[in-house]
Amino acid sequence: MADVADQYFGWQDRLFGGETQTNSMLIPGEDDISQHESTALWPGISQPGLWMNYVSQLGLVAKTFRLDHDVAGNNNNMYYGNIPPVFDNCTKVLTREDEYIARDLYWSVVMNSIEEREVIQALEASIRYNPWTFEPHVMLAQKYLHANKNEMAKEAAERALDLQMIWGTAYDKRLSFPAWVAWTRVLYQRASESLGWPKNSWDINNFGMVR
Repeated sequence: MADVADQYFGWQDRLFGGETQTNSMLIPGEDDISQHESTALWPGISQPGLWMNYVSQLGLVAKTFRLDHDVAGNNNNMYYGNIPPVFDNCTKVLTREDEYIARDLYWSVVMNSIEEREVIQALEASIRYNPWTFEPHVMLAQKYLHANKNEMAKEAAERALDLQMIWGTAYDKRLSFPAWVAWTRVLYQRASESLGWPKNSWDINNFGMVR
């Protein structure tokens, strides 16, 4: 689960599924070589990959894992290992359809392919379809700050930080995970202290380390 979450991104979708991205290297029995696009250029546009449905299903399997007490050094007959905290402690499955929709809504904001007045609605919809990625929450916190909605911005940034703690890696791998965390902390601080959003872009460019 951790390996896929940390390494998989949109280039693999293109590499194994071509332009249609209907093929999958992850789902057993669904890797059709005729759909491979072996000349796909790395790293492509670095769009988030379609891997979360697969990992959510692995989570259901992980939830059933048990160790014999002699191996675990536990007095109980069976020992249940630590359950990964992702997908509500591996109790939920994200459907492939919802994953597609959520990713495309998020990417429409990233690529500026929708009207500015539609951005918040698109991000909120993306979160409804897939509530387990932190990046839409980060962008939503920014939009709320732009509108001086500090409490809503704080809630969005706080949820993003919670998800970052859970995953320990980025879904949108255009930036490093530490960069995402640092920026989210900036947003959380500004929302918590009602600092507002600067009008001067130099002030934004100079956002630094926060406590």
